[in-house]
Amino acid sequence: MTDNQLTLRLCEPDDTPLIVPMIQAQVAASGREAPDPDALAEIVHALLISQFSDFLLAQRGDRSVGVLQINYRLSTWELAAYAVIEDFYLTPEARGQGVGTRMLDYACARAEGRGAAFIQAAVRSGDRAAKRLYEAFSFSASANDLWRSTLPLGCAVDFDAPGIEIPSEENSNER
Repeated sequence: MTDNQLTLRLCEPDDTPLIVPMIQAQVAASGREAPDPDALAEIVHALLISQFSDFLLAQRGDRSVGVLQINYRLSTWELAAYAVIEDFYLTPEARGQGVGTRMLDYACARAEGRGAAFIQAAVRSGDRAAKRLYEAFSFSASANDLWRSTLPLGCAVDFDAPGIEIPSEENSNER
């Protein structure tokens, strides 16, 4: 294999040390503080063992140039398995060379092979390159926005404590 030949492969738990710096670079590129590498390694390793996620690694020689995570879920609305693309990152030198296209093609085929009825991805509103890539694979924007809240919210009620009653529908109409 030459130093410039691109290889794509599914990761094993032993590949965790190759994945962690790629995700840290992705987070740093988004302007956020990169997570602790040891804590991130624990999560990545657990995901790889769980079989609920696949990680795909793109390499040129012994250098990692891309990573992509595929999460597998079940939809109660669609009554189907589906996949979610997360942690899709290419190093700056790998961009614009078809690496992302090959990785997304592999990810879609992998998700279909695992029984996913559809695949989705969250895309930052200003990321035009990512939008073009996903559109080339027939992805389209959904009507839903992804909302997020950091937990805990500070709710002071312990709903599992003895003596806490949650009003039923019929009792709430009496007020």
